[in-house]
Amino acid sequence: MAPQDIVSAVEQIKKTLENFMVSIGILIGTILLIYFFTYATLVDSTSSLIWFQVVTSVLMVLVLVYLRRVCFFLTRLKLGRRDGYRALLGRLQAADLAQDVETLAAKLGGDK
Repeated sequence: MAPQDIVSAVEQIKKTLENFMVSIGILIGTILLIYFFTYATLVDSTSSLIWFQVVTSVLMVLVLVYLRRVCFFLTRLKLGRRDGYRALLGRLQAADLAQDVETLAAKLGGDK
């Protein structure tokens, strides 16, 4: 793979990862905000939906703690079927994508 192709592929991978992170973060934040305002009503009405809120809010907080890993998994699912990305994603880890594009491309075999 040419160095400029590696750089453009890494940029696309980082862009997809960031889009997943923003989308999932906003979605979970909105759901937790709704849970915050409906919690008191569910406690007063003794509804069994309170357990659903408790369990899902704990799961969502765990997803927020491991957001980078979860989004990297989703990025691998989305881009992993493409031939140019399959080899790069196989050599990357979630922590590698915190580096800048040039450093990451040099690590993956690009000259830039």
